[in-house]
Amino acid sequence: MKWLYKGDYMKNKIKSFLKMMIIMRGYSPYFASKVPKMFIKDLTSNNDIPLKQKIWAYQRGFLSSRTNTYRINELNYRNHMPDFDYYNLHPINGIYSEWIADKLKIKYILSSFDEYLPKYYFQLEDDEILRLMDCPSDIDSNMNGILELLKKEGNLALKSISGSLGEGFYKLSYIDDVFYINAKACDMNDVETLYYSLKGYLITEYINAHDSIRKIYDITPNTVRIQVIRDKNKEPKIIGSFIRFGTQQSGVLETPLAGGIIAGIDLKDGKTFDPNVVINHNLQSITLHPDTNENLEIIIPKWSEIKSKIEEISSYIPQLTYLGFDIIVTNEGFKIIEINSLTAPTVISYYYPLFAEEYSREYFIAKFQKRARHFKSILKRLSHDQINPR
Repeated sequence: MKWLYKGDYMKNKIKSFLKMMIIMRGYSPYFASKVPKMFIKDLTSNNDIPLKQKIWAYQRGFLSSRTNTYRINELNYRNHMPDFDYYNLHPINGIYSEWIADKLKIKYILSSFDEYLPKYYFQLEDDEILRLMDCPSDIDSNMNGILELLKKEGNLALKSISGSLGEGFYKLSYIDDVFYINAKACDMNDVETLYYSLKGYLITEYINAHDSIRKIYDITPNTVRIQVIRDKNKEPKIIGSFIRFGTQQSGVLETPLAGGIIAGIDLKDGKTFDPNVVINHNLQSITLHPDTNENLEIIIPKWSEIKSKIEEISSYIPQLTYLGFDIIVTNEGFKIIEINSLTAPTVISYYYPLFAEEYSREYFIAKFQKRARHFKSILKRLSHDQINPR
């Protein structure tokens, strides 16, 4: 059996070598592991895309699926951020990315804007339930307390402290004496089993969307993404926005890959435009929600106030220059459920290509120039180390 172990050893050595080579090209260790997997998956799947078209995309720095989702061609591809260049920027906010990668830190850092954040009730950590700042004083920090709070609130959100894109999200509900996990009826034992399986989770308020948004689809909160950039010595600026709607296919999630709907938001008046679903990596335009038959073209309520407050919050944390706010628009205003650092460029780039607008283009050019200088210094240092070994 020694040959099996030797084979695994060689495979790991090759993986380590490839990862080091990718790091030498300027990628962070995080994306040095991810980029080869992305490339291989893209190359071996997406069978509806001809090999010639795939090679064309790779030569220009894109995954081949972008030829469908961005609808790029020789005339317009320069308006879009190449995937491999974009991932090379990680971590784009440097050490301050950690401020928003952790949903618990956001609550403390933005305490001055607490009215725009959900209520935080509990933290599930190892074998302990930690009471958080918004937990009612009459609720105990144990399983019975969680169940009591659920019965009182009707809905609770369970989310990973460091997760993104809805990863590991659970919606707990208690309606007419019946428990629900992600809209599926269950009993109290199922809720307890779920609780004991979770570590590093937050239990927070579940936010309901504004009535005009809920009427389109009320199973999900239908999250709005607002992308903000702050270029050097300038004020923060919103460079793009879109909304996601859930469907019966997507369940409690809203992401396009899960079957959700996306629509751009006009930055001037908050009107949604060009709603789409993603089918086999292709965008398919729709006008009505497939499950409710409601028109997907609406005006986001209180849009001017939302934009103003998002820019104010961005100014409050100037160390973070690239921010993707995920908010839920409510009857009272809005709540921030997550802030992303290096957001997935797919959807925002379809509605607002990152290189098409001067402000964002100059921001990224400066980032690439800084990255290039850093990369040259690394090469120079490594070369010096080889000549003068310690």
